[in-house]
Amino acid sequence: MKIIIIGAGKVGCQIAKTLSLENHDVTLIEKDDVIRQSAQNSLDVLTILGNGANSRTLEEAGIKQSDMIIAVTSSDEVNMIACMTAKQFGVPQKIARIRNPEYLYANALSREKLGIDFTINPERATAKEIVKLLKSPINVAQLQSFAGGKVQLFELKVDESFPFINQQLKAITFKHPILVAAIYRNDKIIIPDGEEKIITGDNLYVLIRKEYFLELSEIFNQKPLSVQNVMILGGSRIGIQTALILAKLGFNTKLIERDKEKCEKIAESLPRTLVINGDGTNIDLLKSEGIETTDGFVAVTGYDEDNLLVSLLAKHLGTKKVIAKVDRTNYIPILEKIGVDAVVNPRMTTTSAILRFIRRGKIISLTLLKEGEAEVIELVVSPHSKIINTPLKEAKLPQNSIIGAIVRKDKVIIPHGNDIIQPEDKIIIFALSSDIKKIEKIFDGGKK
Repeated sequence: MKIIIIGAGKVGCQIAKTLSLENHDVTLIEKDDVIRQSAQNSLDVLTILGNGANSRTLEEAGIKQSDMIIAVTSSDEVNMIACMTAKQFGVPQKIARIRNPEYLYANALSREKLGIDFTINPERATAKEIVKLLKSPINVAQLQSFAGGKVQLFELKVDESFPFINQQLKAITFKHPILVAAIYRNDKIIIPDGEEKIITGDNLYVLIRKEYFLELSEIFNQKPLSVQNVMILGGSRIGIQTALILAKLGFNTKLIERDKEKCEKIAESLPRTLVINGDGTNIDLLKSEGIETTDGFVAVTGYDEDNLLVSLLAKHLGTKKVIAKVDRTNYIPILEKIGVDAVVNPRMTTTSAILRFIRRGKIISLTLLKEGEAEVIELVVSPHSKIINTPLKEAKLPQNSIIGAIVRKDKVIIPHGNDIIQPEDKIIIFALSSDIKKIEKIFDGGKK
């Protein structure tokens, strides 16, 4: 496909990188020449200096021959105008990042009228991710659902108390069907075989059927967690969206914001949340508001350093589950190693959502792992696939890939080597990003 991406920020560059590796014809438009030059030097794509909402710039980028436009600048208005312009040129697919909720819910600005096929609100998507993590029965670093919620994927950190340390995967007997589909170790993703051992410091990516998810504490010998009281640091859009969702679910929620005027506006929009005006980095304030008896703490200010510092402080003071929002991805491994339970990154959340839409059809869902180094994809097996009726142990999958689950109608199978794939099965597969194209060709029979 010929794809135009407008905005060479973190999201735009991540999408451009992923799509160019899949041999799509990608053109990246950026109005800031310094940012454009940086993208040009780091990506194998064509970059153009200009305003992506300008028809002349779009024509220079080849809008008339394009199959898709992805507008992810920092301006909602530019993104919307770019999609409207692309509609006039007859571009089949238009995607826009829109952060202002007023635009999303205004009747006069429907997606159809704007010519937008898919919108993504990073703040709301990130808030939903945070709430899922808070609802988990044990401390997990990531949580995703597949097959309409029938299969759960979670990321679990291995510490000294983990019951299966130094055991080979093939020697471990779990109470319920479970698959350790990937391991994050020493800053690399490993797709393991049965010989691989679990060691302290690993992050495990585990697949389990939904009905067994609530029994995770028993399976992994951990104390079950029940989060009822949540404290949110930061009256950002993510903080407000998180508080709104939690209030609807019946959580007791407090939100701390430093700016008094902002606090007053937030309090009006969050009638079921206690909004506190104060410096959330102040330990005395946190103690006076009950941080030591708080079940969940969420740091979503606009400053990564504050989120990092106060999250560690909350954990030290006894909070059961601590989640921090981080924009700089080089901070993520540090946070995970020094005690923060989970890290959310709006860029990766947004990128995953956009890539899911781009690949929709046979591919139902997609999740990026660790900066896009690996992917988890859910797809439907084509009747033309060469892998049908072949035992998995004989299937010629790329070396760094593994089938984590097979969903056949309403039945979920955590597969073994003798299991056979049938046409129209839904498959959840882990693979390094470099092998995704090979995977798609295997399961759709090479037909596009």
